[in-house]
Amino acid sequence: MRINQLLVIIIFSIILSSCEDDSGPYIQIKSIENLIYLSVKAYRTDNGLDGPFVHQYFIVSEAQAYSYKMANGIEDVGTQGLDEHWNTLNDKYSFYNEHALVLKTSLDNEDEILIQLLQIPNADSTLLEDVTQCGVGVESDTDGNNFITILLMKADS
Repeated sequence: MRINQLLVIIIFSIILSSCEDDSGPYIQIKSIENLIYLSVKAYRTDNGLDGPFVHQYFIVSEAQAYSYKMANGIEDVGTQGLDEHWNTLNDKYSFYNEHALVLKTSLDNEDEILIQLLQIPNADSTLLEDVTQCGVGVESDTDGNNFITILLMKADS
């Protein structure tokens, strides 16, 4: 009986110690972010690109942060303020061939958003770049506008 009690105590302490708080932030990918990613991936596939192309959670985190800044007037709509986000990503992994698209829109349908993204000069070639990683971030302002950031980059496996 004592052995069983000792085993329960040991197992319980192992479980508790393995559930300690993680120092990193928890990233939740919103449904619209995943739908936009899937729309971009389908566009790439329809244009002959069938290689690896993943929606990476820590890239999503930086895209969300930049979209938040645009939605709250901290950054103007554009890619000019992305340097710190690229640096943060490159501190985590060695990326290259970095590209980004940003959009302010009242649309909330992923296919319509893709059509509007493609109206940005050179967006079609940007979406078809030699990249393997993607992060989509969407934040809304109080007027109902969606601020969308799409970060694209390559990482060797």
